[in-house]
Amino acid sequence: MTHAATVSQRTGGLDSWLRLARVSNAPTVMSSAMVGAAIGSAHGLDVLPPMVPMVLTAIGCTLLYMCGMVMNDYFDQPLDRRERPLRPLVSGSISENAALMFAMILLASGITLLTLASAASIPWSLLLVSCMLAYNLLHRSAVIGPLLMAACRALVPTIAAIACAPDQHPDWNIIGFFALPLAAYTAAISITARHEMLQTPETDSTHSVRIATAAAVASVCALLPFGAIAFHVVRMPQAGSITTYVCCILVANWMLLRGIRWMVLPRGVPRGVMKWIAAICVIDAGSLLLLSQPLLAGVAALAAVMTVGMQRRIMGS
Repeated sequence: MTHAATVSQRTGGLDSWLRLARVSNAPTVMSSAMVGAAIGSAHGLDVLPPMVPMVLTAIGCTLLYMCGMVMNDYFDQPLDRRERPLRPLVSGSISENAALMFAMILLASGITLLTLASAASIPWSLLLVSCMLAYNLLHRSAVIGPLLMAACRALVPTIAAIACAPDQHPDWNIIGFFALPLAAYTAAISITARHEMLQTPETDSTHSVRIATAAAVASVCALLPFGAIAFHVVRMPQAGSITTYVCCILVANWMLLRGIRWMVLPRGVPRGVMKWIAAICVIDAGSLLLLSQPLLAGVAALAAVMTVGMQRRIMGS
């Protein structure tokens, strides 16, 4: 852990609030929302999605994500007192009442923005909130926790697709090819992150098997959106986009391997998990290339750089 991160953990103020909301991971939510917007609006016709609903959805989902992270710290206080005593709530940097108020503001703001983006997405937005709250209550379950986290991630591009689609009727076949792999990838991260602070020599064998399995799943999921091309659900993009897509997948797998390098170290899982989270933006950039949105793919790539940069100061796990 860097000296800057250690100092951030010991002091209150803005850094504590940013760490509480896991702001360093926020760009990954925005990139997934852009994938959904591309699915809903253009169907691969090289037309940029409508900016207003796309931006409102991206920001709204990001605010809900940060609300979920705040609530996660709130419910995890007994565990954090034993394993992560420098987290903002248990260290006393932020009070419980202030954290709850912050979460409610994020929740209300996120729902408001999603409602403004599209009235048709309201049921899906409420489903996202329900999955988020259920996760924070049940995330210690080895099965239910990862499934709920996967559902939360998959709902981000789904909501964006509905908001940006003509008459709010997106192509559900395309959504499936992009949202379901994202869900499985997120479940792999969630499984890997379980007991991240408890790595001991006695658990190394089980720990390594879990990492290897999750890495294999994550690597396959990074490629699954290409199935939309293989099954002719989305038309083949230009050759240059395919070449860049291959580069995105290679970079994403490199980030997965770098994450594994951290995960095999004692108490190194949080750092490895953050690299896997940052790779979501790179995978989203590849998905946007498949959807003939090179400009948005560039924004997603920039989001990956921002995520990695912010994670150096603000722990995202």
